[in-house]
Amino acid sequence: MVNWLLYIILRVIGFTLRYRLIDESGLIAPGLKRNYIFACWHNRILLMPGLYLHFVGRKPIAALASASRDGDYAAGVVQLFGFTAVRGSTSRRAHQGFLELTRLAMEGSNATITPDGPRGPRYVAQSGVIKLATVTGLPILPVGIIVEPCKRLKSWDRTIIPLPFARCTAHVGKPIIIPRDADDATVEKCRLEVQRAMIELSGESA
Repeated sequence: MVNWLLYIILRVIGFTLRYRLIDESGLIAPGLKRNYIFACWHNRILLMPGLYLHFVGRKPIAALASASRDGDYAAGVVQLFGFTAVRGSTSRRAHQGFLELTRLAMEGSNATITPDGPRGPRYVAQSGVIKLATVTGLPILPVGIIVEPCKRLKSWDRTIIPLPFARCTAHVGKPIIIPRDADDATVEKCRLEVQRAMIELSGESA
């Protein structure tokens, strides 16, 4: 019931939003020509489905949602938008979630990950997105989403809720390719690169 309520609210508000795409990659188009890992911050995860459908369309995409009660709501909402929800987080189902997301990506699905989820710290990317890119060979597309005006919830990540008729800008950066043979030092370097790109694209500070 909560999932449906959130979905209906997001869909109704979504119809009023003024969408804009700033695409540094020059890759975003209906259907996309290849698969990517979309990385956006946890407090913007509820905005991702509407933006994806608006600019990419119905091409399959799998979203990683935490194996928690809050993750239940997020997973339910993204499924109603047509996404495949994969459950897993650092504390629960981490290995199973990673394997499932990897399988779906290798079978032709896009993937979306919130690198600072599910518990933060906010705007600090974890290494999971780098490891997924290493295993699958898919480029990471950092995505910044800016909404004005909006409400921010009093959660750890300050979840963003757009107000009706808000301007919703998706700022997509250039693809970041992770070498398949990346060692620990390279993984850390790439993690910081993804983090910096996402912060800049989102107009936020760490």
